[in-house]
Amino acid sequence: MRKREKYVLALAFVFILVGASLYGLFKRPPRLGLDLVGGIHVILTAVSKPGAPVTSATMNQAQFIIENRVNALGVVEPQIERQGRENILIQLPGVKDPQEALEIIGKTALLEFAAVEKNYEGVPTKELNKLIKRGTKVLGETLLTGEVIKDARIGQDELAKSAVDITFKPDGAKRFDEIAKKFFGRQLAIVLDGEIISAPTIQATEFKGKAQITGDFTSEEAQNLVLVLKTGALPVELKISEHRTVGPTLGHDSLIAGLKAGLVGLGLVALFMLIYYRLFGFLSWISLAVFASLLCGLLVVVGVTLTLPGIAGIILMVGIAADSSIIIFERIKEEAQTGKTLRVAMETGFSHGFKTFLDADLVSFITALILFYFGVGPVKGFALTLMLGIICDIFTSFLFTRSVLGLLAQTKLSQKPNFLGIKVKEVV
Repeated sequence: MRKREKYVLALAFVFILVGASLYGLFKRPPRLGLDLVGGIHVILTAVSKPGAPVTSATMNQAQFIIENRVNALGVVEPQIERQGRENILIQLPGVKDPQEALEIIGKTALLEFAAVEKNYEGVPTKELNKLIKRGTKVLGETLLTGEVIKDARIGQDELAKSAVDITFKPDGAKRFDEIAKKFFGRQLAIVLDGEIISAPTIQATEFKGKAQITGDFTSEEAQNLVLVLKTGALPVELKISEHRTVGPTLGHDSLIAGLKAGLVGLGLVALFMLIYYRLFGFLSWISLAVFASLLCGLLVVVGVTLTLPGIAGIILMVGIAADSSIIIFERIKEEAQTGKTLRVAMETGFSHGFKTFLDADLVSFITALILFYFGVGPVKGFALTLMLGIICDIFTSFLFTRSVLGLLAQTKLSQKPNFLGIKVKEVV
């Protein structure tokens, strides 16, 4: 196969990929991160207690439970990951009620069924909790924990108020019936994370594996209780060590500012390339457009969440991609100064220039890889964008720029150095 045919096939392949990338962007735009659409950023830190050390297994379990809770909230594209040994990073973009989300995520969800020391029938649960805070011994021994619950659903009590219907596991059902027989006619407190949510009087001795938690619930409170009961109790206490709320307006402004910076930077680079390199400069325009299309398509395929640091990485890659073209064009000019024809200079200049910027790109890629491995959050996103950009830069230069230069060298334009940004006196 002749060189011309190879160049044409390479260009056809590149344009097919560009078309696929643009189609992918149209069908599935890039995911936007917390700093662009608003939401909450939380770091939960495990609290180590005597006899209950924080281990990798308990942290993994805690992460799994939090992921279930977040998924049940319906948050789109949440980011939940371990940070170090005792931290869990949570980023929830687009959350409308940050405080409610925080309460659900951070609940230990330790559900207990405890005996009540004396008769408090008719006393509101708020008053019972006040008595507990004052030091009054309201609760007796813990009889059951939430581990015996198989399922929880929204229900209604006899007054059509919101309640929570629970189903016990087989062994839990048996134990609960034993408790019902023993404490028949007495109050049984239902305690969530140390706070009484209901204290009904046991009015039956057999429940057949089903019971109902009643209280002064709103529908939202009942739904949240169902959520934490179904996902289970956290195996370790987690406290909020960092909390940041980003408003959607701030996120939108950040996105607009980032896009403006990118467009201005791209425009200035394109203007410089056109004035200084002429036809080569116009070629660099097309090359940058191909590079940008491939990079955006790759970001969608990989599933990268676009953040402000990610946009910074893209803008930086525009400069790096333009620099790759500059290195190639300058090497072509140097080859022409040695007395070679422009046709030969284009081929050898690309070969030498490609090797030069390939070394630089590989060094940048290794640096980005280190940042990605050791970094967290936005730093990792920046590093990943940088690595993907470097891959697209090498790909675009080798297949697109090389092919266009190869075809250009076979035309009459290769005999017009001024049109290519090369001064006549530079050519021997």
